[in-house]
Amino acid sequence: MPKARRRTPDLGSAFTFGGRVPAAVGLLIVAMAVVTIASWLDRRVLQVLAFDPPSVVGGQVWRLVTWVFVQDSPLTLFFAGFMLWWLGQQLVFVWGERRFLLRFLGITAGAGALATLVAMVYAPAAIAHIDAWPTVNALLVVWALMYPDRPLSWFGVVNMSAKMMAALVVFGTVLYAIAYGGPGRFAVHFSALALAWVMSRGLSLGKYWRKARRSVEEREARRRAKHLKVVRRDGKDEPPRWMN
Repeated sequence: MPKARRRTPDLGSAFTFGGRVPAAVGLLIVAMAVVTIASWLDRRVLQVLAFDPPSVVGGQVWRLVTWVFVQDSPLTLFFAGFMLWWLGQQLVFVWGERRFLLRFLGITAGAGALATLVAMVYAPAAIAHIDAWPTVNALLVVWALMYPDRPLSWFGVVNMSAKMMAALVVFGTVLYAIAYGGPGRFAVHFSALALAWVMSRGLSLGKYWRKARRSVEEREARRRAKHLKVVRRDGKDEPPRWMN
């Protein structure tokens, strides 16, 4: 009797936590946990992965993305992971896993790039940053503006609409900026929220890049077609108009 072939474990299913969460979301949560714990055990990991505008300008471009995976405390790791667990399921249902991952990383890198530009002209913004809250809050705002009238219950006590939740996130970020060092210290947060607003309006760099590329291709096609001339159906070509 032939032996039954052992099934090769599916790597993607290992991140679903028994089918409770999409694999893309589980992968991000596991990456956050692993990188964060590694940074607690060895502070050199933190120094290499934290977002730092002067280091980015100096060529360490990986810092535009890696900062989101390093959390500064167990509470931040727990609550950011919990929000990603809940929110990621909603967004994966709408976008799909691949687009969710790309947008998560795109908001992270975009916020880092914008904050770096701000730091180049506004010295107080040139400070290091870690933790996932800018990206998580941005995703929350995107989701809330996609479904502005959806009812939410804050810890089962306060009822509000998703649009009100988005407003509270923005207002809370402003309050934190006022209380803890000014807007420069929260440049990454405000950059992520700006990207969230752009995304919620249906605007994207990819859309404008494709439009610009099509425009260039059309101009190039017209330029190449200048030497062509129209031939009549009867086969008789029209004589050049410039000849007498």
